[in-house]
Amino acid sequence: MVGVGVWLFLAADIFFFAGWWFSFFYLRALNNNNAWMVQGVGVPSRAYGLIVLLLAIGAAVVYWATTRVAVRSALFDLLAPISLVLGIAACLFQGYQMWNLGFGLTEGGYPSVFSGLTGSWLIQLLFAVVWLATVVVQARPVGDTVLRPYAATSFGWILLYLAAIGVINFILLYLVA
Repeated sequence: MVGVGVWLFLAADIFFFAGWWFSFFYLRALNNNNAWMVQGVGVPSRAYGLIVLLLAIGAAVVYWATTRVAVRSALFDLLAPISLVLGIAACLFQGYQMWNLGFGLTEGGYPSVFSGLTGSWLIQLLFAVVWLATVVVQARPVGDTVLRPYAATSFGWILLYLAAIGVINFILLYLVA
């Protein structure tokens, strides 16, 4: 039952991000009064954005590998916290970058789309990392006694989905813009 809910959520959520991607292409193509990228506004650091992306991908891949081993095994006890640390690091680095963009939300189309798209991705990643923390805590020896391997595996799809969204966002916001 959890698996169906996760897939329904992901199917609905792709439309949320599709709206942001549409606004990216629409505002970039329209470019009224050269307002897409106003004079003095540039793309934030690609290297910093790549670090955030690699941390998010790392968290998703490590968690996916975590779901392939037995719960409460030594490998699970090692991989699950690593995935959590990578996810927390991705959230912190993205939050720091959002705080130090060098442009305001109203300084053109690109800054508003960048802030909205990365901000909404960050919020969803933050909720996923909190959920990941509950999975890690429940798998501890003093944690939840009822094992839910299917729900934990289904959650892995959310992390992989957010990593894929991060790749698309990186391509659009750092390379295409």
